[in-house]
Amino acid sequence: MEIICKPNKKKLIISIALYSLFIVLGFLLIFKSDIFAASYFAKSLGLLGKSITIQIIGFLSAIIMSLLFAGTVKLYFQNYALILNEKGFINNTNFTNVGLILWKDIVDLKINKRTHNSLIFIYVKNKNKYYNKVKNPIIKLNILTYNKAYKASFVLETANLIISEDELFEILKKHIKR
Repeated sequence: MEIICKPNKKKLIISIALYSLFIVLGFLLIFKSDIFAASYFAKSLGLLGKSITIQIIGFLSAIIMSLLFAGTVKLYFQNYALILNEKGFINNTNFTNVGLILWKDIVDLKINKRTHNSLIFIYVKNKNKYYNKVKNPIIKLNILTYNKAYKASFVLETANLIISEDELFEILKKHIKR
């Protein structure tokens, strides 16, 4: 039996549009920093209103939003966001796909309910077994960032799925009890 969770294309389009807007804003901050620094608001910020600080903020915004944009576009063109089968699951809900994660390696699951994006935390016996499979440095950095931020081996993001977070959590719990 295989369960395929498809991505919610409408939400992904909205995310792509917002990320694009922030990328453009980042480039405006980089190349037109003098205009922003001359504003009354920027002058009242002191050091934060300096042209170089505005350029740094623009650069960071453009880089971070570009990475989010790339991950979201990639998910948009995928036929699935999550595949569950008898052996395990493949997580494509974010930019951290390590391939098949085996049910037998999962030791715990937790859910963090939020208004817009509930997260399901997956804890495995030997996370380095999976982390070492990843050769792409951007994906590896993303995995380590999720691990550091959430103290979980893997994170399933439910915002862009058609299935509800509660339904998905119950399915996952049934699979790891076997």
